Amino acid sequence: SGERIALVQLQRTKAMRSPLIIWLHGLGDTGRGWSHLKHELRLPQAVRYAFPDAPESPVTCNGGYVMTSWMDLETIPIGNGLPDDAKGLADSTQIIHALIDAEIAKGTASEDIVLGGFSQGGAMALLAGYSYAKRLAGVACLSGWPSLRAQLTERVGGGANAGTPLFIGHGTQDGVVLPECGKDAAERHTAAGVQVTFLDYPAAHGPHPAGMAALRSWALEALKLEDDE
Repeated sequence: SGERIALVQLQRTKAMRSPLIIWLHGLGDTGRGWSHLKHELRLPQAVRYAFPDAPESPVTCNGGYVMTSWMDLETIPIGNGLPDDAKGLADSTQIIHALIDAEIAKGTASEDIVLGGFSQGGAMALLAGYSYAKRLAGVACLSGWPSLRAQLTERVGGGANAGTPLFIGHGTQDGVVLPECGKDAAERHTAAGVQVTFLDYPAAHGPHPAGMAALRSWALEALKLEDDE
């Protein structure tokens, strides 16, 4: 019957889905430094991961030393008064948008993609995610901050991802990216109309088991996956 054919087609479509998490590392790190994420999140096997490397460039806060960095940073710790490296942010946004475009060209639906990151990778996930031209499944930012704040409301609220959920996690003892940054990101994206899940936890600048557990639950929902544990 027609109903049965429709059901088979739906099951086939579900089976063909290949949800993807693109995760952006922090200053001086590489994608490999976050490859443990898949073991910590323990998402269903269908979920794929991509851990791109940032380009190498001189970083002011490290005396101009050349290292992997999505943008230039003038000082550490990073607080809400951080000056933006507009060119670096724009260049890295282009790189990340091209990565997402390439995955979509290979057959992954944009709404099956979560863009996330840690520290400056989290800042890039916020910027690149909410300025991307197609709807994503979700955006996640651990220990990051909002950049180009003056345009944030317009960029987020007027874009294709105005309805895309956001997860923000931040350690209350973070001395590298101050906790005020995570709170500011949550408040600004909430004000722009985004559904924000915000969690802080007793940690310094790094992941925390409570944060990972919450990120796992959020990702299952954002990617519309059934928990297989």
